Amino acid sequence: MKRAKIKSLEAINRQILKSRINIILIIVFLLCLTLIFRLGYLQIVEGDTYQEEVENAQYVEINQSVPRGEIYDRNGNLLVGNESQRAIYFTRHRNMKSNEIMDLAVELSGYINMDTETITLRDKQDYIISQYPDELESIMSEQVTLLEDGNITQDEFTQEVYNQLDEEQADEILTEGDLNTLAIYVRMVNARELNPVIVKSGDVTEEEFAKVNESLDELDGITTGMDWQRHYPYDDTLKTIFGEVSSSEEGLPKELLNYYMARGYSRNDRVGKTYLEFQYENVLRGEKEQVKYSTDKSGEIINQEVIKPGKAGDDLYLTIDIELQQELEELAEHHLTSLRELAEDAADRNAQNGDVDYTIIPDHMDTVVLVVQDPNNGEVLAMVGKKLNDEGEIVNFNYGALTSTYVVGSSIKGATVTTGYQNDVLEAGEFMVDEPLTFADGTSKSSFFNRDSGVRIDDQEALMVSSNVYMFKIALRMAGLNYYDGMPLPNDIEEAGHKLRNGLNQFGLGVSTGIDLPNEATGLSPELKHNPGNYIDLAIGQYDTYSALQLSQYVSTIANDGQRVQLHLGKEVRGSDSNASGPVLQSFNGKVLNNVAYTEEQLGQIQSGFYDAFNTHDEATDRYGTGWDAYHNLEPKAAGKTGTAEAFNEGDPVLNQTYVGYAPYDDPEMAFSVIFPNMPNTIPFFPAQYLGRDVINKYYEVVHGEEEEGPYQYELSEFYPKLVYGSYD
Repeated sequence: MKRAKIKSLEAINRQILKSRINIILIIVFLLCLTLIFRLGYLQIVEGDTYQEEVENAQYVEINQSVPRGEIYDRNGNLLVGNESQRAIYFTRHRNMKSNEIMDLAVELSGYINMDTETITLRDKQDYIISQYPDELESIMSEQVTLLEDGNITQDEFTQEVYNQLDEEQADEILTEGDLNTLAIYVRMVNARELNPVIVKSGDVTEEEFAKVNESLDELDGITTGMDWQRHYPYDDTLKTIFGEVSSSEEGLPKELLNYYMARGYSRNDRVGKTYLEFQYENVLRGEKEQVKYSTDKSGEIINQEVIKPGKAGDDLYLTIDIELQQELEELAEHHLTSLRELAEDAADRNAQNGDVDYTIIPDHMDTVVLVVQDPNNGEVLAMVGKKLNDEGEIVNFNYGALTSTYVVGSSIKGATVTTGYQNDVLEAGEFMVDEPLTFADGTSKSSFFNRDSGVRIDDQEALMVSSNVYMFKIALRMAGLNYYDGMPLPNDIEEAGHKLRNGLNQFGLGVSTGIDLPNEATGLSPELKHNPGNYIDLAIGQYDTYSALQLSQYVSTIANDGQRVQLHLGKEVRGSDSNASGPVLQSFNGKVLNNVAYTEEQLGQIQSGFYDAFNTHDEATDRYGTGWDAYHNLEPKAAGKTGTAEAFNEGDPVLNQTYVGYAPYDDPEMAFSVIFPNMPNTIPFFPAQYLGRDVINKYYEVVHGEEEEGPYQYELSEFYPKLVYGSYD
C-alpha cells in the first residue's frame, strides 16, 4: 500500500496565498472591466449630455446692459433715445457665499452712496438678525432665551422677529452706514453666478466712479462700466404712447414675469412694460453678449473671453409726424381752454341776465381727443388727447384716443346708410319723408333740422342735414317693418340688431382697428333683444360707444372707396447705426382688413352726402350742411360728417360732439376724427367743429408748406345771442 503524500504546511500556505492572489486579480480585472464599461457609457452614450453641461458651465449669456433700439418719427426725428451713464457692476463668482457678499458690501459701502428708500422692512429685519444679536436680545429677550435653550428653531425665531420687529424699531437700530451697506447687499445677493448685475447707475458721481476704479483689485467681483436710460427729446409729447422700460432695479415687472420668462428672459432683464416699448420689445431689446468664463477650483473667475459681442436693439420708425403732432396738441389745448372759457363767460352772463334756458356747467368740459391718419394705408400721423384737471391745468391724454370710448351720435350715419343698402332695404338715391315719428307706447322721435313737418329727402341729403328719421326708418325696415303713425315698436329686434351692428363693424366701429398697441378699447355694445328703442337709437350713434381711432378708421374707409385698412404706428424697422439711418429690415404696410361692398352709385351717394355736410347750402330750401359754418371756406375742399350724442356727466345732461372728415374730398390724403365729450346740452351746440377746420389747415401748413392760418377765436358776443334764441339764425 502506497503512502499518501502529505503536503507541508509551507506548501499549503503557498497554495492559499496563490488562490487569494487569483481572487484579487479577478476582482481587479472585474473592477477594471466595470470602469472601462462605465467610461465607455459616459463617453459614448452620455457624452453629449455632459459636454453640454460643461459648455453651459463655461459659456454664459451675461446680462451686461446693451442699449435698446431708438424710436424715430416718419421724418427721422429722434423721439426716444438712450443716454449713457456711469455704472457699478457686480459679478458673483461660483460658490460665493452670502457672508462673503456681505463683507464685499461693507467694503464697497466706503466708496459709493446708495438710495436707501427702497429697502424693505424684511431686508432690515434680516440684517439685524445677522448683525445686531445684542439689540435683538434687548427687544425679544424671551425668544432669544428660547432659541439658546433649543426650545425653538432658528426658523421659528426668525419668524418671531418678522412678527414683532417693526419699522420704527429697525430704524432706531440701523445707522446710515448700515442702510447704505444693506442697499448694496440687497442688489448683489440675488445675482446669479457669473451674471453681472448693476449695483448703482444713473447717479454715480465722478468721484465714486474714480474711487471704485482705483480699487478694483481689492473689490472681488466689482467692475465699472456704462449703463443707459431712455431720454425724450420732445419731453412729454406722446411719452405715454412710447411706453415705459423697466429699470435695472426692477428687472422683469411682476405683472409680466410669466410672459417674459416663457420667452427666455432673465429676471433682472430690462424690458418694455407698456405701449410701443412693450409691443415692439422683440425689435428694440438688443442682444446680450456671450462670455466664456474660466474659474479656479474655488469658483473664482480667473479669465473671461467674449465669444459673441452684444448688439444694440434695432431702431423703430413710426408713422407719426412729430411736428404735426405738436402743432395739433397746441390746437387742442387752445380749443379746449377757449371753449371752457366761452362756457364760463356764458354761464356768468346768464347768471346776471337769466335769459338762457339751458344749464351750462363749464367744469364738465374737460376733454378732447383727435386722430389724424393717412386714409389710404392706415398710417397714424397724430394721436392727440388733452384734459383739464381739477386745478384747471392741461394734462396729456393721448392714450384716450385708444382707451376711451363714447357715444358719438350722427357721425356714424354713413355706416347706417351703407348697411341699409347691403340688406336690400334701401336703394341708392331713394327718397323718404323726414317727419316726427310717434309710436304706440308714446315714444316720439324726430330730426334736429325738422321738428314738426314732413320733408322729402334722399340718402345724400339725409347725410347732409343729418336726418335722424331717415336712419330710424332704415332700422325699422331691417326689422321687417315700414313706419306708420302710431305703430308699435318691434318686440324682438335681436336679429335686426345683429345685422345693424355687423354693418357698423365692417367700418371698424365697435371692433379692434388692429392698431399695433396693447389695451385698445373696442367700446360697449349692450344687449339688443327686447329693447327696440335702443335698437333704433343705435342707427344714429346713440347707443354703442366708439373711440377716436375707430371713428378715424370709419371715415377713412369711406374716403378710400370702401377698404378698411389696419391702423398702425410702426412704419419700418432699421438696423441700429450711430452715424446714420441703418438699413431697412422690415416695413409695415397697411393691411386691408375687409372691403365694404358698395356699388359705384351707392358709394357716390355716401361721399356726396359727406361733401354736402361740409360745403353745401341749398338755397331753394335754405338748408345747410351740418358742418357748413366751419368747413365751407376750406381750400382744398374737405368732406365729412358731424355728430351730437346725448349723455350724462355726474347726473347732468351733456352732449358729446364729434367730427370726422377727410381732404381733399376728391383725392383724400388725410382723414381725421375729433371727439369733444361732455359739452353743455344747449341749442345751438357749442361751436367745437372749428377744431376740425383748424386740423385740416394745420395739416396743409405742416405737410405742404401752406401759409399759416391762426386758430379760430371764440367770441361770446357772437355766440351768446344764439343761445338766447335757441337758434343758429
